[in-house]
Amino acid sequence: MGTHDAVPAPPPPPPQPALRPCPRCGLTDQVRSVPAVYHAGRSSVTSRHPHGDHHHYRTREIVSDLSRALAPAPIDNRAPVRTAVGVGVALLVIAVFTFLAGSFARDFNDDDPQFSTFQDHHAFEISPMVPAVAVILAGLLFLTAVLLHTSAEKELAGRPRAERLWAKAWYCARCGTVHFPAAVGLGTAALDLREFRRIVWQTGGYGHLLDRY
Repeated sequence: MGTHDAVPAPPPPPPQPALRPCPRCGLTDQVRSVPAVYHAGRSSVTSRHPHGDHHHYRTREIVSDLSRALAPAPIDNRAPVRTAVGVGVALLVIAVFTFLAGSFARDFNDDDPQFSTFQDHHAFEISPMVPAVAVILAGLLFLTAVLLHTSAEKELAGRPRAERLWAKAWYCARCGTVHFPAAVGLGTAALDLREFRRIVWQTGGYGHLLDRY
């Protein structure tokens, strides 16, 4: 590049939305955008737990009550899916363990039938039905997890539409209310948190989940 070649200027930053005064108190000093308040109320905490001679670390998300009230969609709707997957994995572990234990027991009984037989029953005898049933139950739980995940995705298919409306709202910490700018077309009155959630969630098509969450 020559010394006199023009260098293109970086694109200008996107325009910031104009701060909207609270319609109840008429002030702006405690007004923040709803997305900013929502994200400020979410954090991750890592704790250390002793386990014998070692420690293991567990990270969990902390969500404030205000952040939950301002959420554009249900926050905990994946808990049943995680539970089904966790129990399914545990059943698979049981199936593998019982299968290996049964194989070992059969080999042991075949090698020394006199020692391993007690009152016409083989010692350490494990029915092959145990791992088979565990595998079947694990499969059913994994299928349930897939169906729950698919149902959750279908229920929240309208979330992008809800978030576009949600992102335009303002929260006043002094009054504890939310309001929209006039350009949205929903009026500029101060809304309580439940009414705000109802408007946003119904826009996304999952207003029927209000009572559940």
